[in-house]
Amino acid sequence: MSIPIWGLLRLFIVLKVIQILIIYFTPGQFDTSSQLIISQLESPFPKVVTTILDKLIVWDSVYFNDMFINPAKYENQLVFCPGWIAFIKLFPVENYYSLQLLSIAISNICHFASAILLYAITRGMYDGKISELSSAFIILSPTAGVFLTTNYSENISNFLTLLCFYLYFISVNFQDYSKTSNKSIAHPVTYILSGVIASMGFTVRANGLLLGIIYLIDLYHFVIDQNMNEIILTLTTGSTLFITFASTNIYHYIKFCPARGEWCNSYFPSLFKYAQGRYWNVGLFKYWTPNNIPNFLIVAPAIYINIYSTWYIYKNEVPKNKKILVLVIIHAIILFSGIFFWNAQILNRVTSYSPLVYWTISLHFVDHNKRKWAEYVAGFGILWNVIQTTLFAGFLPPA
Repeated sequence: MSIPIWGLLRLFIVLKVIQILIIYFTPGQFDTSSQLIISQLESPFPKVVTTILDKLIVWDSVYFNDMFINPAKYENQLVFCPGWIAFIKLFPVENYYSLQLLSIAISNICHFASAILLYAITRGMYDGKISELSSAFIILSPTAGVFLTTNYSENISNFLTLLCFYLYFISVNFQDYSKTSNKSIAHPVTYILSGVIASMGFTVRANGLLLGIIYLIDLYHFVIDQNMNEIILTLTTGSTLFITFASTNIYHYIKFCPARGEWCNSYFPSLFKYAQGRYWNVGLFKYWTPNNIPNFLIVAPAIYINIYSTWYIYKNEVPKNKKILVLVIIHAIILFSGIFFWNAQILNRVTSYSPLVYWTISLHFVDHNKRKWAEYVAGFGILWNVIQTTLFAGFLPPA
C-alpha cells in the first residue's frame, strides 16, 4: 500500500499557513479577558510568534494552557481532558508559551497522523482514489476548521479513535464463514491493543467511552458463536476501557467525598456527570433555549453533513461491508447526544474524527451524478475555514 504522504503533507502545510496568516492579521479580539493572563507572561519567542500564540489563548485553550502549567484547583478541571493534560506535563518545559507551542505542534502532528491512519483504514475497503480523497478531506475538515490547528484535545482524540478502529479492523477476520457471526479474532494481541488505545482515548475525551460498543457487539456475536476463547478475549479487551472509566470515578470520589456532598451522595456518584450538568448545562433539551438559537444555526451545516453521511453509509455501504456498522452506531449516538443533550455547537469539532463523513464526501466526489453535493461541501469547508479562523482569532463564537 503506497500512501501519498507528500501530496497530503503539501495540502496540510498550505492549509495551516493560511490559517496562521488569518490569525496573525485578524485586527483585534472581541473578548479581551485572556489578556489578564497574557499580560503577566514573558515569551521567549519573536513578536510575530508571540502575537499568534496570544490570539490562540481563547475559549478552551485558556483552560488547557493553564492546566499544562498549574495543578487543578477546582473539581470541574479534573474532567477537562485529563489524558491530554497529563501527556503534555510529561515534557520538562516550564515556560507558558513554550508549552503552548509544544502542545500545538503535537496537536498538529496528530492531525496529520490521523489523515494517514484514515488512508490506511479506507484502503482496506476502497481504492486509492477514495482513500486519498478521504485523507484530504480530514485535513480540510469542513466543520472543525481551526480547532484542529490549536491545542484543543480533538486532534489527539481523533488520532486515538482512528488508531483504535485501525487496530480493530486488522485484528478481526470479518469473513470467517465457519462462524454464525462470520467473524473471528485473527490477531489477539492487536485486538487487545485496540482496547488499550480506546482506554487512552477515553481519558482525552469522555465520548471515547462509546468505543466500548465495539466490544459489546463482539461479545454478543461470540456468545452466539459459543466460542469461549473469543468471549474471554473480548471481555479482557473491553474491560480495559471499563476499568479506566471505573478507576477515574473512584479517584474522584476518594479525592472529594463524602465531605463534598451533592454528587457524592448519588447512587452512582460521578464527578463527570455532575460537572457536565452543573458547569456546562448538559442534559436533555437543556440547551434548547432561545438564546442558543445562534449556536444551533452555526452548527446546522455540520449536523446536516453528519446526519446525511451517517444515513448514506448505513444505506449504501453497510450492506456491502458489515464491519463498518459499528462506526455508524457510534456516530449516530454522538449526533443524537450532541443535538439533544450537549452544547450543540461542539458537534462542529467532536464529529471531526468520523470516517463516515469523509467517505461520503469522497464517494460522492467520484460519482458524476452526485459530485455537485461533494463540491458544495468542499466549497463550504474552504469558506468555513476562513470565516471560523477569523472568528476564533477574534475570540468570537463558535467555541
